[in-house]
Amino acid sequence: MSKIRVLIKQPGEKARWEEIENDYKTMQQIVGGYVERIRIFSDLAILCNEEGKLRDLPYNLNVLGVDFVGTVIFVGVGRKDFADCPADATECFKNLEVE
Repeated sequence: MSKIRVLIKQPGEKARWEEIENDYKTMQQIVGGYVERIRIFSDLAILCNEEGKLRDLPYNLNVLGVDFVGTVIFVGVGRKDFADCPADATECFKNLEVE
């Protein structure tokens, strides 16, 4: 199993860089349920809990006019799988504070 470098943002906390296993089960554990992928740029996606709003998870952040709840993962988009989150991802979002 390969690892990727991602940016994880939990509600009420600063985002943090982590290295995680590049598999669905790991990502499910982080977001706390079924994973929904929202591609926001050609090389960047946000993974979140598909049922987050239905489960009334706490507000996390707004990205490009979309409100996200619960823990989210910023990942790079590869050809077949996810990839390392681009290093400049934090510069794309003014309100994203990173540890």
